[in-house]
Amino acid sequence: MSLSDRQFEQYQRDGYVVVEDLLSDDEVARVTDRIREYVAGDRTETTFSRMLEPDIDPDEFDHEGDPVRKFEGVSMAREDDVFADLAHHEGILEVIQQLQGPNVDLLRSAAMLKPPQVGSEKKFHQDAAYYPIQPRDHVTVWIALDEATTDNGCMRVVPGAHTDGLIGHEAIEYDTDIAITERDYDIDDTVALPMEPGSVLFQHCLLPHYTAPNTTETWRRAFILAYMRSRSRFTDDEPPEWVDSLHVAGDEFPGCV
Repeated sequence: MSLSDRQFEQYQRDGYVVVEDLLSDDEVARVTDRIREYVAGDRTETTFSRMLEPDIDPDEFDHEGDPVRKFEGVSMAREDDVFADLAHHEGILEVIQQLQGPNVDLLRSAAMLKPPQVGSEKKFHQDAAYYPIQPRDHVTVWIALDEATTDNGCMRVVPGAHTDGLIGHEAIEYDTDIAITERDYDIDDTVALPMEPGSVLFQHCLLPHYTAPNTTETWRRAFILAYMRSRSRFTDDEPPEWVDSLHVAGDEFPGCV
């Protein structure tokens, strides 16, 4: 799978492109089933972390997995065979290499969940703000595992705003969340991206984006993979302990990520 000329131009111009049906139904089911096992407690995450929805009482739910907001850690793709296969998915990597070149490292893997009724909003932010990395051109891959709609929190992006560079952010609510404070974006600035299961959004790390709360009775689950060039470098002397990388394609370069 490679992007058409029109799709490639859209990514460069707007900072994103959606590729429909990149994953098969069987591939979607395999990933969704594995996430369900972690949520239900049938599997235990040992080297990556889970986060619950903020501002809720877990004791109010029938099962401890009901309010799970996300699982995150590059080790998801290093130590779980299902997530590892997804990180090395041929179709995804072909697009990534078209955008980033042949030498690629995985920067992030995460299952992003919006539970029914309690799935919270994710405020406007840029993915680049989380990572002390140069160049700032890594690509976030957002894989729809359920139908993503405007009611359950589909992705919303600000087209073309990746060209504005890194915008000021501040921490909000809890330590791992940040939000743009330098610009006053609202929903009218965005384009909504409803997606069917198996469709994949490729998004520039500087593109401001937002997801609304899930007000429906069904889950909105997605899986995120972020890829960077293997020649990328961490700009901090000591990157945050949660920043990690995994080489997935092409050559490795000493002294780089």
